[in-house]
Amino acid sequence: MWRRTCSELNLKKRLIPRDVVTRWNSTYDMMHFVLTYRQAIDQITADKGLKLRRYELDDDDWAIIEDLVSVLEVSSFFCIVYTILIHS
Repeated sequence: MWRRTCSELNLKKRLIPRDVVTRWNSTYDMMHFVLTYRQAIDQITADKGLKLRRYELDDDDWAIIEDLVSVLEVSSFFCIVYTILIHS
């Protein structure tokens, strides 16, 4: 279902990145992906036949994700810069 939905929406067929506690930027990567694939996620969770309606996100949920991505983007940037600096 995921791959078909992505194809219908002209999105690359990718899986949602996992949030890994030992990887600093994984939460940002996951949330950024979710925003990019919002339309696919909304479409799948709205389908009654898939019984995923309890996972459906409303506009307030999406606003929180957008806020989180904005905050985590700064952290992600500094982590990348720090990594480059210590390896140069």
